Parts: sequence; structure tokens; C-alpha cells
Amino acid sequence: MVDNFSIALTHVLMGIALWRLLYRDDLDHEVSPRKLWQQRRDAEAAKQAAGDA
Repeated sequence: MVDNFSIALTHVLMGIALWRLLYRDDLDHEVSPRKLWQQRRDAEAAKQAAGDA
């Protein structure tokens, strides 16, 4: 009984993890990590420039 429960539990948890991974919004966009870093850096610089003005 315990063996069946542990197998079922692990499979359910892996299914939940797979479900969450497949329905992420960022999977639809192919952006390199460098480009993503540059976009974040530019956004922070713009935010700081707006705050300084």
C-alpha cells in the first residue's frame, strides 16, 4: 500500500511540474539571456533617469 502511494505521489508531483512548465508565458518567446539582461538593464537605467529628472 505504501509503495503504491509513494509511486502515485511522485508521478502526480512530476505531472504538476510538467503542467506548470508547459504553460509558462516565456516559453512562447525565444530571447537570448544576453538580450534579456540588456533589456532589464536599459529599463532600470530609464527608471533611474526618470527618477533623477
